[in-house]
Amino acid sequence: MDSLKKFKENKLTTKELNDFKIELHSKYINMLQANNDFFKSKEEKQQGKIDNQELEKYKAKSVEAKAEFKKICGSKIFIDNYKTILKIYNSTTKKNSSIILEQAKEELNYAKNLKKEFKDSVKDHGRGAQLTKLDKVAVKVENLKFKYAPDFPYALNEVNFEINDGEYVAVIGHNGSGKSTLSKILIGVLSAQEGHVSIYGNVVTRDNLDQARKFLGIVFQNPDNQFIGSSVEADIAFGLENKRVNPKDMQKIIYDSAKKVGMENFLDKEPLNLSGGQKQRVAIASALALNPDILIFDEATSMLDPKGNREIKEIMVELRDKMKKTIISITHDMDEILNADKVIVMNAGRLVKIGKPEEVLKDKEFLRGIKLEIPFLSLVEEALDKEGIKIKHSQNMDELVKQLCK
Repeated sequence: MDSLKKFKENKLTTKELNDFKIELHSKYINMLQANNDFFKSKEEKQQGKIDNQELEKYKAKSVEAKAEFKKICGSKIFIDNYKTILKIYNSTTKKNSSIILEQAKEELNYAKNLKKEFKDSVKDHGRGAQLTKLDKVAVKVENLKFKYAPDFPYALNEVNFEINDGEYVAVIGHNGSGKSTLSKILIGVLSAQEGHVSIYGNVVTRDNLDQARKFLGIVFQNPDNQFIGSSVEADIAFGLENKRVNPKDMQKIIYDSAKKVGMENFLDKEPLNLSGGQKQRVAIASALALNPDILIFDEATSMLDPKGNREIKEIMVELRDKMKKTIISITHDMDEILNADKVIVMNAGRLVKIGKPEEVLKDKEFLRGIKLEIPFLSLVEEALDKEGIKIKHSQNMDELVKQLCK
């Protein structure tokens, strides 16, 4: 059937729908920004800071942004796409082969789903759009600069680095080094005044921030501040509900996510019945339920007892090794860096050293000079060296003990 063949060659697909969502969300953000600028300009006019001519410019931009958003919301392309295949399907008869009838029905259902998702995307302003992975660099930071106020010193100054997909990277530094500011910029809480961040090749902007965040999961410092639900199950479900995940799929996702961190037998437990380490495991499960490619741990072990601290570190390693997640750990725990593939050292807002753990730990005096402690393992190796006992660098205490026992 020629009409069906022609339709299949020119039909709209999920790619076009995703492109539409991205553009729709961009128009929505631009409209919000233009409206916000206009309201601010009205206040400035009342304060005598700008004149009527300047106010009218802001008003015109606001009106234009609203018109552009309204225009894209009124798009009919997915509705027309559905009407075209519906007409073709209705024109098929029993004279056509069963294969053609089945193909027409399949295309009709596909177009119908596209039309439904198009209408849903207009309602949520395109928030469901997905960015494509353009390369294997999970995070790229270029010439990042940030100040909390114009007369403040730089909290971040000319920071540049890359984190590859599947790497475990530890970011260390003393208080005030800029590591927490860096974390806030990576998750989009703060915006750099200069430079930019790219996630899998996508430069993060105001327009695509919501889409870029879908690549990220974050676990914060205080486990109590992260527990939202009345139970473990409800807490993991919270993020899924916000993302409008099909309720039929949620139970399996919740169980699988809990199982990955050893909390599958605690789904009905309340937060008061959990230790700090268990609460952090639930926070990790909540992040994993949304299947992010990158997990950021912001001082995630600092408030835990030694047992909980060790358990979370082990999970971080498993997430990299078994689930191939990219791990970024913002930490002051120098023992943790031994697990990392790469270490970024921050001091006074600048990246002062980057390399493998053994490379960074070679210059112990430099680390002491910027008020960083030396891992216990490295202190033992240093003491052995002073006693004339030459050994290779060990990744952990077990390796060191094996070398000494040879």
